[in-house]
Amino acid sequence: MYVNTKRGVAPLAAIIIAVLALGGGTLAVKKNSANKKVKVEQEAKANEERNKPTTLQVKLNEQNALGQGGQAVIVQVGTSTVRVIVNLVGKPSDDAQPAHIHLGSCPTPGAVKYPLTAVGKGASQTDIPNMTIEKLLSELPLAINVHKSATEGKVYVACGDIVAKEKTAVKEVQVKIEMKQEPKVTYTYTGFAPKSITIKKGETVVFENKTGKRASVASNDHPTHLIYPEFDQYKTIQRGNEAFKFTFTKVGTWNYHDHLNASAGGTVVVTE
Repeated sequence: MYVNTKRGVAPLAAIIIAVLALGGGTLAVKKNSANKKVKVEQEAKANEERNKPTTLQVKLNEQNALGQGGQAVIVQVGTSTVRVIVNLVGKPSDDAQPAHIHLGSCPTPGAVKYPLTAVGKGASQTDIPNMTIEKLLSELPLAINVHKSATEGKVYVACGDIVAKEKTAVKEVQVKIEMKQEPKVTYTYTGFAPKSITIKKGETVVFENKTGKRASVASNDHPTHLIYPEFDQYKTIQRGNEAFKFTFTKVGTWNYHDHLNASAGGTVVVTE
């Protein structure tokens, strides 16, 4: 008997092709799903890296009415070093002023956690190895504290808490700082302008010398400058600069003058 097997060839081939196509489609779906998962994971990791803090700002508040305050900036350097930059304003000390990162919070921090380079002439810089800002923040509460001198280590002159902030929040603070301009007094051959300026306690005034000559802004009376002794450009690291910045921490009406031309002067009124 003759059996015709050719009739089933085409349908069988079609079935095989369909099965293969279906299997290939399933593999393609799985591959696309895996690719999407990898992409999501990569984006999440990238976002995590972007959101890691790279800079912290710490306000150093005056302690014990010693006329010094300022700011510390904590910066991530590379992947395993943290740099701490301390700047104090006000009358600089003649002595080196020990500084540390302490456990706890201001105004009474605890034991020293990380020693910093002593502040000299109002500034210091320290690199802490094997450290990241993330790790530092995991150890909170911490505070940066500056002492009066090596012999008077129990006397604090400035202290500030290290605070964790989201990256977006830091950006907003930076924008606000940029938008808020410091009050300015311009000194020309006609004198200081404005002649009188009113500010809030804690605000910084910029005195800009446009006379083309040397000048040195200082509080009255001339030549002792004892009414507000810290308010004396010559006693700061800004001596000789064309611009002198001073943060007023005392409420009152403060008359001042150019020490090199005592007939030129003005007034700063500081309110609460």
